[in-house]
Amino acid sequence: MKSIIFACLLFVALASAKSAFTELEYRNSFTNWMIQNGKTYANHEFTKRYEIFKTNMDYVHEWNSKGSQTILGLTIFADLTNAEYQKTYLGTKFDASKLPQASNNVKSVGDAQVDWRLQGAVTPIKNQGQCGGCWSFSASGATEGAHKISTGNLVGLSEQNLIDCATSNGNQGCDGGYMFAAFEYIISNNGIDTESSYPFTGQDGTCQFSTSNIGATLSSYQNVTSGSESALATAVTAGPTSVAIDASHNSFQLYSGGIYYEPACSTTQLDHGVLAVGFGSGSLPSSGSSSSSSGNPSSSSSGNSQTSGSQSGNSQSGSQWTGNSQTSGSQSDNSQSGSQWTGNSQSGSQWTGNSQSSTQSSGNSQSGSQWTSSASSSGSQWSSSGSQSGSQSGSSSGSWGLKQGSGSGSGSGTGASGNSSGNSSGASSGESNGDYWIVKNSWGTSWGIQGYILMSKDRNNNCGIATMASIPQA
Repeated sequence: MKSIIFACLLFVALASAKSAFTELEYRNSFTNWMIQNGKTYANHEFTKRYEIFKTNMDYVHEWNSKGSQTILGLTIFADLTNAEYQKTYLGTKFDASKLPQASNNVKSVGDAQVDWRLQGAVTPIKNQGQCGGCWSFSASGATEGAHKISTGNLVGLSEQNLIDCATSNGNQGCDGGYMFAAFEYIISNNGIDTESSYPFTGQDGTCQFSTSNIGATLSSYQNVTSGSESALATAVTAGPTSVAIDASHNSFQLYSGGIYYEPACSTTQLDHGVLAVGFGSGSLPSSGSSSSSSGNPSSSSSGNSQTSGSQSGNSQSGSQWTGNSQTSGSQSDNSQSGSQWTGNSQSGSQWTGNSQSSTQSSGNSQSGSQWTSSASSSGSQWSSSGSQSGSQSGSSSGSWGLKQGSGSGSGSGTGASGNSSGNSSGASSGESNGDYWIVKNSWGTSWGIQGYILMSKDRNNNCGIATMASIPQA
């Protein structure tokens, strides 16, 4: 009998140790995350996404508790398994293990820090959605930079033009492609159309290129010496440079701030095209916050930016990021002060959110086949007891993805504050030190540091950032 009792107690202890948070904390965090990202689920999908979110929340908590200089958070991809994330947002892996050592003819420059955003050579963050056209965004970004450096004019260029028309040399539109092949298309085509004349649709289409809408041309491009980060630094000093990386890991999917380093990254199995727009060295500012929450329900963050330049809405001044998505005191225009989400059990493990707002709106009631989280924000919670606990105010935004206290304000960012049962925002505290690449991604501003990632520099070509890089010349 004693052995049975001991076994039961051991089972209970193991079960308790398995979860880092209480069920209420998971629910509150998921609801706040749904509100922040405007997520809607059918009833049959809700439980699956909630369980995946909990797993990712545990992963974020475990990673951040180790004090890594890489900070993870509950990004826009927090309701996806890693397999789903890879299938939807990354391309087929390219084996770069046998790439020839290309010549690098760009003159070496010994700058310790470069940031082409400060020179106005980088357009605002774009979003490829579920189209696997990352290669087109990387190539258009590098061409935009080359055109700005050559002519003095920054012109947004058309990714859709490349997706629809640059089908030679292995490019397959939304199913993947190569940045160097995009450059070859632009050169042979005598130009690429502007983004405004040929907007992105997120799917493959027929080629609609028009010579009357050309926004930029290229004369040539150069492949950077494969595997050489010093050669990549030389190229980036000359202008924004297209790079291919291994972005397949959970840590990349949930990246929120700090300098990204993934020991398990491959230097040759590459699946994502991005744009290196600069590099730096030393300690990062310890204030500001990322665009996603850290997975810690009790954390809060300030949005005080310590960077120069600014980004407001979709426009950039100096091409530097600051807190561009903040609100003061509430998260969205849909906020219903005093509204609640109550967790009334439905169909076993399902939950339905019934609005109990003092000012009720017909759009707040959740019933039937869908879950939506955009109905309430200020003061909203999801509570299994049907009562509100905790509150959420403001939003987590800012610059470097590092947390320092809580606060609010305008101009330099707006803080997010909350208590242990109601808010999941901010990032782990601490400072990041070391060398880093400033990399522009194409997943919108809700991922990473307002759409950017700082990737480890001079750490054995981590994630293959210098394996397959190319820079165009206008």
